[in-house]
Amino acid sequence: MRIFITGGNGLIGKKVVSILEKEGHKIYSFDKFIKYKNTKKVSYFKGDILNEKSIYNALRNCKIDILLHLAANLGVQKTEKNSYDCLNVNIEGTKNVLKASVKNKVKRIIFASSSEVYGNGENRPIKEDSELMPKSSYGVSKVAGEYYVKAFYEKYKLKYNIIRFFNVYGPNQRDDFVISKFKKNISENKTIKIFGSGNQIRSFCHIDDAAKAVSLVISKGKKNEIYNIGNDNEPTKIIELAKKIIKISNKKIKIVKIPFNKSDRSLKREIFTRQPNIKKIREHTKYSPSVNLNMGITSVLFKKRYN
Repeated sequence: MRIFITGGNGLIGKKVVSILEKEGHKIYSFDKFIKYKNTKKVSYFKGDILNEKSIYNALRNCKIDILLHLAANLGVQKTEKNSYDCLNVNIEGTKNVLKASVKNKVKRIIFASSSEVYGNGENRPIKEDSELMPKSSYGVSKVAGEYYVKAFYEKYKLKYNIIRFFNVYGPNQRDDFVISKFKKNISENKTIKIFGSGNQIRSFCHIDDAAKAVSLVISKGKKNEIYNIGNDNEPTKIIELAKKIIKISNKKIKIVKIPFNKSDRSLKREIFTRQPNIKKIREHTKYSPSVNLNMGITSVLFKKRYN
């Protein structure tokens, strides 16, 4: 297949490009930052999703089967401090991608959404048909993006999938995500700060599993379906995550609890339990996460690869 990826140089994008290239697809990677030279299987385009013309020109004459839209303004701390930029990039940028896709006759779009759309979620583990109750600007922007994707299907018959990622992590992730932040503190021999009680529960999904899930949705996902992408095996309290990372690092690092008013996310916006139900993607694609938390943390701390 011919696959176009926005945000192709991001954490998920780079890994997906690598997997799809090995599977023999022709890949077009679109990003604001280009770090690689074109190869036989991968072509790189520099551009911004806020510039519809740059997307249109990149798509032109490529005869794309699937467009994977990963490009976004993300990270709770970053997006809450810059709500306008978050909403503008994630909503207007997504609309530009959709418009350029229709004009260039893309056959299907896969939109990268987030577990942030669920908020705390009333039923846990959270299923795809759970009510959307976002608490953050980022979550709101992703809900709006999902609605645009569905609207473009209704108006233009642009087939789609929506994929909602749950706490993806991996080596070289930005330092404003929890595991990478803890890793940075440990590498600098600094105290690890836990916000609130530390009893907030997350289910962490290693980049290798997340990217493989994307590949499976591309090849086996049913059209116009929404899929949770995550790892449902090890829901973990943040305080226990910190202890686990310290133990694997073999360092003596202190853990300090900090009030919510000094955290990345206020108490009002905190998500206390986030655990995915991934039954649908298992049934439709045979996806099964294989990197456990100990393996994943080791990969982050010591740059170890599993595939």
